[in-house]
Amino acid sequence: MLNRRLIRVKVFQALYSYLQDDDQSLNKAQSYLADSVDGIYQNFKTVFIFPLELIHYIRTKQNPADFKYIVEEKDARIYKALCMEGAYEFLVRQDDIRSAMERPAHNWQKDPDLLNTIYRQLRELPITQKLAEVDQPTVSVQIKFLNKIFEFLKDSEVFDHAMEEIEMLWEDEKVPVFKFIRTTVSSIKEEEELHLPSPHDKEDDSRSFSSDLLKLAARHYNDYTALIDANSPGWDKDRIAKTDMIIMTLALTELLNFPYIPVKVTLNEYLELAKNYSTPQSSKFVNGVLDKLVKQLKSENRLEKKGRGMIEK
Repeated sequence: MLNRRLIRVKVFQALYSYLQDDDQSLNKAQSYLADSVDGIYQNFKTVFIFPLELIHYIRTKQNPADFKYIVEEKDARIYKALCMEGAYEFLVRQDDIRSAMERPAHNWQKDPDLLNTIYRQLRELPITQKLAEVDQPTVSVQIKFLNKIFEFLKDSEVFDHAMEEIEMLWEDEKVPVFKFIRTTVSSIKEEEELHLPSPHDKEDDSRSFSSDLLKLAARHYNDYTALIDANSPGWDKDRIAKTDMIIMTLALTELLNFPYIPVKVTLNEYLELAKNYSTPQSSKFVNGVLDKLVKQLKSENRLEKKGRGMIEK
């Protein structure tokens, strides 16, 4: 499920925490990292079930039949469209979804103001009003509409704020979470059972990659910082920003210990990390040091990469 960029961010945060800890307990850092990675999956489920919780709220709190005034036909049709009769029943029958709704990390029903705000906004969307014109939309049509709801949530400041209250690092997780939600919803087929991702899925190597990267970076930190220092002429090691040193250490760890990750990929990913998490000039400095390191490692035949085109920058 997770892209490697987000995993690198999580390892960067865990290594930073480890180096700040007086005890420098690798077990504690590994536990922190594992919880952080698992939390991404939990946040995925929290976002995924939101529209279903919203539908439940609409059905129970916004039914026009419960109102005392005469309801216009347009309002009744919009209500019916947002109830998504058919797709909702199909989705809540799925074991993984039912489990996520019965034991949620966050109970959306305790935030009726948010549910009401999103409901009012969805009512005004052209895509909602278009669906309301269809008398009996099929489940597949409703599933496509569900993807549109997620697109709306991705751009919603109100929903963003709610997720930031739940997860302080939501800004890091938002793009990959919604990307995987889009993929998941697009793959839904009525005749097939739907399984939500888990951090323990055998095909997902996120946990092993993150754990190995953190462990190796912590183990070789002093050696790698010495190598970085030697390739930073005019810069005393103590003058290099802590975040820059950690980013370059992780890049060096990856270059030397992960033979199937291309050099280009490693360099690009950690330059992006420097741009987002360090000083304004960091990416230029980090790029210069890593470029020298790659040249040195190649000249010493220490950069062992497997596969065509893996070495050249």
